[in-house]
Amino acid sequence: MTMTKLIMASVLLITLSGCAARGLTPPEATAATAGQNQVQVVFEGETPAWAGDAISIMAELEQWRGLPFTTDLQVAFQPRTDPRLNGWYNSETKELVVTTDGSNELGRGVLLHELFHALQDQQFDLYTLHVQSQDQPDYDKAATALIEGEAMLAVSELMNYDFLAHAQLPPEGPISEDFFEKVFLYGAGLKFVRAVREDGGWEAVNAVFQDPPRSTALIFQPERYLAGERESEPIEISLETGETLQSQTIRGEYELRLMLAGIPELRAHLDQVVDGYQSDTLGLIETPAGEIVHRWMIQFKAADTAVALSDKLKAALAERLPEATPKIRVDQQTVIAEW
Repeated sequence: MTMTKLIMASVLLITLSGCAARGLTPPEATAATAGQNQVQVVFEGETPAWAGDAISIMAELEQWRGLPFTTDLQVAFQPRTDPRLNGWYNSETKELVVTTDGSNELGRGVLLHELFHALQDQQFDLYTLHVQSQDQPDYDKAATALIEGEAMLAVSELMNYDFLAHAQLPPEGPISEDFFEKVFLYGAGLKFVRAVREDGGWEAVNAVFQDPPRSTALIFQPERYLAGERESEPIEISLETGETLQSQTIRGEYELRLMLAGIPELRAHLDQVVDGYQSDTLGLIETPAGEIVHRWMIQFKAADTAVALSDKLKAALAERLPEATPKIRVDQQTVIAEW
C-alpha cells in the first residue's frame, strides 16, 4: 500500500457499522461556517443521505481539535471497488473520496476520518511531511502512524468507538503484512498521539508535526519521543578481517515486530519480547571470498532481553528465509543475526 501521498481509511473501519454516531445531523446546505472561516463543501457523484453530515462533522472536528478548516473542500462519493478501502485523502491533489457501500454509520465514520485528514493537511502540510520521509522507510512509517493515529483518535472520541479493542493481531493463523501495517498505523499511532496530548495538550501534538518522530521505535515507545529523542542512531557494524561494508540501513522496531509476529505464540507477548529495543542496523557485507553476507545488529537496553530474544529471532528468520541458515549470537546488549 503506497502511503506517500494517499491517506486511507482502511478496511478495519468496517467495524464502525456497529457503533452509533452522535451529534452528526444533516444540515440544509453545503456551505459550512467553521470557526471564523466559511468554507464551501462541494459533493460529487451519487450523494448518500448522510452526506450533509459533512458540515456538522467539520464543525465538531474543529471544536475537538481547536483548529479551523481554511480551504474549500470537494468530496467525491463513489461505489467501493477495492475491498480494502472505504475512502482516502490525497494530500498532493487534495482529492477526498468516500465510498458509499456499507451502513450509514460506516459512511459517516469514513467521512469523519477523511475530513480530518483534510484538516491536518490544511494545518500541517501532509504532502511535504511524506516527501521528507519517503526515502527512509522507518521514518515514513512513523510519520504515517502520526497522521493516521490522530485521525483514528478523532474517530474513537467523537463517535464513542473503542478502536483499540479491534486493532489486535489474531492469536492464531497467518497474518498479512498489510493487516499488520494497519494495526500499527491506526493502533500504535493512536496510542502515540494520545500519549503526546496527555503530556502537553494539543499544543504538543501541533509541535510533533513540525518535529516528527523519525523512527517507528518512538511510535511504539512515546516516552522516548517525549524525553527528546527524534530518531534511532545506527549501530556500528562489526566486521571481520578482510570484510567490507557495502551498505547499511536501520530496519526499525516495526520490521522486528513484523518478523516476530509470524510466530503465533509470540503475538500476544510482542511488547514483552521486544521490551527495551533501542536501535538496529542491517549491514550488507562482502567477504574476502566475494560472498555477500547480511549482518543484522539489534541493540536492547538490557543484556538479558537480548539473550531472551535470540532464539525467537532465529526461529523467525528461519521461517522468513527458508533457503538460508541464520546464525545468531549475543554480544552484551546486542543480538547479531547473520545469513
